[in-house]
Amino acid sequence: MPLHCWCYLLGLLGLLAGASVALAPAPLARLARAFPRHAPTGYVLSTLAWLWAGLALWNMGLDILMPYQKFIPLLVLACIPLTWFWLDNLLPCRALGGLLVLFPYELLHAARVHPSAWRLVLVTLAYVCIVKGMALLLYPWRLRQAVVWLTERPALFRLSGALNAALGLGLIALGAVVLR
Repeated sequence: MPLHCWCYLLGLLGLLAGASVALAPAPLARLARAFPRHAPTGYVLSTLAWLWAGLALWNMGLDILMPYQKFIPLLVLACIPLTWFWLDNLLPCRALGGLLVLFPYELLHAARVHPSAWRLVLVTLAYVCIVKGMALLLYPWRLRQAVVWLTERPALFRLSGALNAALGLGLIALGAVVLR
């Protein structure tokens, strides 16, 4: 996917999430507080993360993995329910961390070949997501603590939504004007 499409996708996600929080903070605060312990969400997100990780392993083409490549789908299928069973506490936070670590792979490949120096905005965003994802994988309770802290302050919660929406608009503008 070209870099400007990444800008549109990430910008649209940021704009929709941020505008939702800015316009309806009370219901979204309840949703945000429930997220870290919502089991069905954790099942869906962790399944998606494991499938994505398995696909990434399958397509890596590392020589050391070639003899075991046929076992990757079985390994992924075994890891999904084991994750649900052994990591059920704060599973949505962990799964979100896994997805944040996985998604920048293609983005960084697209940014590597783009000639504009503005691509570094997306590279920085990708590395911030990777670091946040690793932190969520290691310390999932920090997301729960941050959500509780932020939702107890409605004005700050609304401001964070507005800033997220502004970042989304900035990414969309970056993709439309500069990285086209």
